[in-house]
Amino acid sequence: MKKIVLTLSLIFGLTKSFACADGGGEDYYYYNLFSQTLSEAPQYQPFLMTLDNPYFESNDGLKNENILLWQKTMGISYEQAYNLVFKASKSDIDLMIKNGKSSNSNYSYATVDFVKKNKQNLLYLSYAKYLEPYMAFYYIDNDEWSYVSRPEKNVNNLNYKKVLDVLKKSWNAETDKELKIRYGYQLVRFAHYFHEYKDAINYFNMYVASQGIKNPIYYYALDQKAGAERALENYLQANYDFFEVFSHSNDRKLSAYQSMKFTQDLNFEKMLANAKTSQEKNDLYLLIGYNDFSDPMAPMRKIVANDINALQARVLFARAINTVERQYLQQNPESYYWDSSKKQKTYSDLYLPIKTGEGGYYIEEKGQDLQLNDLIAFAKQQATNATDKDFWNLSVSYLNLLNKNFAETKNYLAKVNTNSKEFEQQKKVIEILTEIFEQKKITDNFENHLMTKYGNILNFEYPKLPEDEWTYSAEVNQQMNLKNVILDVLANRFYLQGDKGKAFLIHNTITDLGNNPSWDIINDLDKLDKKSNKSAFEKYLIANKVKSFAYDYKTEKLNDITFNLSDYLSDYRGTLYLGEMKFDLAKKEFEKINQKYHISPSTFYEYDYDYSTDKQTKTLLENQFDGYHNITNKIFGYNKIECFNCDEDVVIATPYLNEFKFIQPNMSKLELTNSLIELAKLAKKSNEQAVKANYLLGNFYYNTTTLGYYRYLLTFDRNNANGPKYNNYGGDYFKTNNFYYKDFGWGSNYTDNFTPSEGYLKRAFNLTKDNEMKAQLLFALSKNEQGKFYNSEDPILKRLYENSYDNTDKILAFKVANFRNNFKELKKYSNTKAYQEIKSNCNYFDYYTNNF
Repeated sequence: MKKIVLTLSLIFGLTKSFACADGGGEDYYYYNLFSQTLSEAPQYQPFLMTLDNPYFESNDGLKNENILLWQKTMGISYEQAYNLVFKASKSDIDLMIKNGKSSNSNYSYATVDFVKKNKQNLLYLSYAKYLEPYMAFYYIDNDEWSYVSRPEKNVNNLNYKKVLDVLKKSWNAETDKELKIRYGYQLVRFAHYFHEYKDAINYFNMYVASQGIKNPIYYYALDQKAGAERALENYLQANYDFFEVFSHSNDRKLSAYQSMKFTQDLNFEKMLANAKTSQEKNDLYLLIGYNDFSDPMAPMRKIVANDINALQARVLFARAINTVERQYLQQNPESYYWDSSKKQKTYSDLYLPIKTGEGGYYIEEKGQDLQLNDLIAFAKQQATNATDKDFWNLSVSYLNLLNKNFAETKNYLAKVNTNSKEFEQQKKVIEILTEIFEQKKITDNFENHLMTKYGNILNFEYPKLPEDEWTYSAEVNQQMNLKNVILDVLANRFYLQGDKGKAFLIHNTITDLGNNPSWDIINDLDKLDKKSNKSAFEKYLIANKVKSFAYDYKTEKLNDITFNLSDYLSDYRGTLYLGEMKFDLAKKEFEKINQKYHISPSTFYEYDYDYSTDKQTKTLLENQFDGYHNITNKIFGYNKIECFNCDEDVVIATPYLNEFKFIQPNMSKLELTNSLIELAKLAKKSNEQAVKANYLLGNFYYNTTTLGYYRYLLTFDRNNANGPKYNNYGGDYFKTNNFYYKDFGWGSNYTDNFTPSEGYLKRAFNLTKDNEMKAQLLFALSKNEQGKFYNSEDPILKRLYENSYDNTDKILAFKVANFRNNFKELKKYSNTKAYQEIKSNCNYFDYYTNNF
């Protein structure tokens, strides 16, 4: 985890950030560009910085100290020793001893000479393999249910006295001190797991410490002795023992630290008084810094005062850099606000990277506000005085990159001279990012250079996963992450220099523009579309972002729907003009479009599940709205009932529609616009046909609000399902755009405008003499009135909503007084057929017409 990897085609250096769409943990909100494992202290790796998990993921490359000791003792390779200790069976070992050699090809090194030389070692391994299946703590549950998982076997399955006798006799017979310590370790562990805690402590002193050798097995045994001390409530001694294990063992550091945390009376500051060596003192300073990371500088300074080359200082500094990254390299430094009165972030510098610790993710609440200049000064001092200069030079270079001191970045990067693959990878990443970060203005020349030099990064896409895999490898995620960091910075530069179209396309596909309509972006995209000498990067953006995504239900695959940018821009403008009742302008835009243009499929399956039969059925739906075609003429009708997921024949009634023969049953946006133009002409007259034309126009504009059955048409959506566009948050919810248009599609908001519908309906009402028509028009006006209540900006109503629970009656009274006028008027027409029909379809109709 969090390692920089080199591939043949791409250098990249990010990990565990942004790549997982369903992420959400604390390690997913920033870009990790500096590999903490550059500290080159694998034994301390669990104590590197991570917030998602209790500890940083352990390095599989850290070798087992027990195996290393066996490798040295037996004179074989690490892999051979590992297989012999962990994979060979007891019978494999016994056969070696019995035959004087091994006939198993897996142990070809076990020759006559090898077995003869290592007979005592093999005898020990044979008995150790006999004991191992039982070497689990004997839990006494007292017939109580417990969350702790219990192994099938434990030490209680063995005869305590018999095992002790064998181990003691073997210890006494053995002359090799290292083997004596191994038998002693078995004695201590067995007694500890058997709850014979005093025995365990005595055995440690008699059979382990007495040999005067402090090798890895000594510390394994000390770990067991510490557990016994804790069980006897000798907490101070237990903690001291656990710390000895932590400080002097490599592969027991994490478990020893966890044991210390579990034990009472833990005080690292007090333990400093008993520390005997610089190593122990530095380990304690490391743990102090690890447990209270609000000020890592103090323990780091004390560590280097003891040992200028101490690994512990590098570990704490790698953590410090990671914390700074969380402040300067957030994936989205923008803010979402539900209340426009809330204080928003202010920035003196809008060029990424930018420190966003103020109110940022997970920084302030943990008391972590590291000063970048202090860290740089410390790293510079280390780069001068320490022997391991490459780590510190890289650190100075990277921190200056975040600080936008690019001259210093390059200066210290040039000092890094190493054959380490990981250091070379980190150096390359810093070189790439320096070139990108230092560009205040992105010119056409730089865009062309960008595609020539980094096109392989920018064109990287997630590969198709094999059928049996569900997640991408760390290497694939890292490649995508580096691409995203570069794109963030480019989007930021384009945004600041006024290239809004390119800034938008970097983080969004073109159809995302329909979530938050912006004439500024659409006009800038139009300039880009008409530009004759597009740069390589502009061509890359258009090729990758001017498309729509659609799921093909027949092939069960996600496919791209491609189209010309000019067609989408005309569709976008024309649709906005329709909402503004600028029919002539809309027509001009729609006439520019290739009439085969579409952004979604027109055919798909509708699935239905019958719980009574436990079966799923699917129905092929054809001639559906595809973003431009297949608009039904029922859009001029009115909804008899409120139901968005019901079939339109059940919901929509279409009176008078057949009287306007120019309205086709199925229309494109251009054909719809032609119908609206004809209706608008008729609506200006003063006859009954004008009344009906106004009624249909009023229905159309209500149906296309977010309360209407066809609300998707003017909101650039695909259907009327309850998506985020239909929330009508108004001015209470908005997203700031200080840096770029990232996440443009989130937080979409279409505040309804009921004025067009209301205007046409009122004109119809004033023209008609027919009471049946008046009833229908008043019901339509009542629905508009309801809609105006839902997104009312009235300050009195807003204050009441601040405590809606206690103000329920007052809110209702305000609604009745101000938004029930048409229902009140409608009551006068209760003797009409229209009134009775409406009443039969609307469950709440009586309530609305009697409560005003």
